[in-house]
Amino acid sequence: MMKIRNFFIFIILFIITSLSILSISTISGDLSDLRANIKEQNKIKYLQLLLIAGERIYDEHQISKMASYYQIAGPINYHPVDTAINNLLEFTEHEPKKDEFPHDKYAALEVNRLSEEIRKDKRFASSYSFNRLESIIEYQIIQIQNHSAEFMIAIEGVRLTTQLYSFFTELIDQLIDIEVSHSMDESSAIKAIKLLGAIDETENRLVSIQKNYLKHSNKSEEIDALVSEVFSHDTIKINHLIYNNFDHTVANNVGLQRVNHSYFQAKNHLSSLNRILLNEAIDISANQIYLSRIKIYSMVCFLAIFFLFAILPISVMIFKLSGAFTLVQKAITQLSNNDLNINFNENQSRFSFELESIMQALAKLKKIQIEKYRLENRNKELIRKLQLSATTDYLTGISNRRAFLDAIRYLPAEQQYKASLALIDIDNFKRINDRFGHSCGDEVLMKFSRLLKTFFRKEDLFCRYGGEEFAILLYDCDNQQVQKTLDWLCKKTRYLSVMVPESEKEKVYFTISIGTTELADRSSINHAINRADKALYHAKTTGKDRVITYTQQIEAPTV
Repeated sequence: MMKIRNFFIFIILFIITSLSILSISTISGDLSDLRANIKEQNKIKYLQLLLIAGERIYDEHQISKMASYYQIAGPINYHPVDTAINNLLEFTEHEPKKDEFPHDKYAALEVNRLSEEIRKDKRFASSYSFNRLESIIEYQIIQIQNHSAEFMIAIEGVRLTTQLYSFFTELIDQLIDIEVSHSMDESSAIKAIKLLGAIDETENRLVSIQKNYLKHSNKSEEIDALVSEVFSHDTIKINHLIYNNFDHTVANNVGLQRVNHSYFQAKNHLSSLNRILLNEAIDISANQIYLSRIKIYSMVCFLAIFFLFAILPISVMIFKLSGAFTLVQKAITQLSNNDLNINFNENQSRFSFELESIMQALAKLKKIQIEKYRLENRNKELIRKLQLSATTDYLTGISNRRAFLDAIRYLPAEQQYKASLALIDIDNFKRINDRFGHSCGDEVLMKFSRLLKTFFRKEDLFCRYGGEEFAILLYDCDNQQVQKTLDWLCKKTRYLSVMVPESEKEKVYFTISIGTTELADRSSINHAINRADKALYHAKTTGKDRVITYTQQIEAPTV
């Protein structure tokens, strides 16, 4: 009983340990998810500051460009850009984030450098700087990964609004360059048209996201209003005006101040839309952080409750199960000793039926298993006898014609070299049967078969081909060796004899005729048998008791 109890204690401890390891592993996974979500939230905050800095740089450039075009006196206010970049740099200075995001520090410094380059307003350097700024923002957006579809849709909306902000700024920049030059070169017109096309494409994608994916958002009404404001009637008219202007070969005045004002208003709405979408992403990330913490707290509470309240029930269960299994163990021991006098006390009498059922089941299983082995052995013996009867001649005990041909068809490649086929016929066999009886003929067949077994090598094949005919396949023999071997077989056969039935002294001697030919390969076996048969016929018609090798001069006479 103690062994059973110890066994159950071990099992319970194993279960407790397994649950503990599983719970700790789950908590570890939840902690990893929590750290990833916090890291992701920091990246979103960094992206928010980066987008604000980018918007300030775009706006500052546009204002500076328009002021230069209209020759407005007075310094440009650089304070918004400087403040936004300083906020970005300060965010990257925090120690926890400096170790986690080493790239962010470099990107913030790079944005600061690009803003200085853009302020110089050198056309090519400024264009490169804008492209570099777009790449930095795009890279930061791509780095944010989340398994939530809503989160990724919001981030995609942020990416589209940022692209639109950039396209509006570049288009104003391009229009100012065209107005300043007072002519429209082809490259400038193409670039402006590409920007208008990109604006249309981005507009369609943003509207699709807003209509199909963001309609369940808590801010859906505000998002709808801002998208409508961005692509308002005035903005569409401005786009058409620019398109129409490029239909003429000479540039006309497109109302640059009006265009600038319309796009600047649209960019303000894009900025508001950007903040809403980013806040959506931040809320989703915060909710995921909250859920991760709830999972961790729940698992910790489960472990605490499990260890507090599992000890007593487990102890009671161990004693009950050990008592029950002790009874079962005692009963099985008695049953194994063929002792059916199993006595239970009143509290354990309920187990008698189950133990009796177990005993009966074991007895039936044993009988079934014995019968199964007996049937399997019987089937194996029947199969062996069937295989033997299918491949062995019933009278002589050597291979039959079918087994012989099958063996030739499946010859290994190394045994197909220099093979010869021989057909053997016992001379005057019908006369032996007619004169001395079929039993004597059977003795002749068996006597000759025993000679074949002792005469040929193990690797050679031979069989009773039918009636008094036999077939032999010799490996690795040339014509001279075959002739010599079969001549010796004929000589050995002349000394064979069988006793005549009902006679103690009279013996019957017999001879054989053999026709032989080469076997080029196993696929030509039928052709080889036909040639050997012609050679055998020639041997019997030219005197019998001889070996004839097939040549082209041997032809069977027509009947």
